[in-house]
Amino acid sequence: MNENIYKYIGTNIIFHRRLCGMTQAALAQRLNIGVAKLSKIERGIDVLEQPLSVYLRIAEQMNISIVELFKTTDVKAVKICVRKSVKWCWLHSCL
Repeated sequence: MNENIYKYIGTNIIFHRRLCGMTQAALAQRLNIGVAKLSKIERGIDVLEQPLSVYLRIAEQMNISIVELFKTTDVKAVKICVRKSVKWCWLHSCL
């Protein structure tokens, strides 16, 4: 189940990025991250390795709320993902 929500988040990022007319390279540059890192996020790889602040910046660059990135009908999966992301941020002092 977790892999599915990560891929869903990545798909949401791709959808909104394309809706904004941005390439991966353009969004990565705005976020000050590498294209390879953004590609992994969009494919649902290493999602929990990224601090929540990365997703906040992604949403900000596309002028959407972070809720749009995590939007799914699988509420349980979202709760798991957010809880793990917040725990990661707490452990790495980014909140």
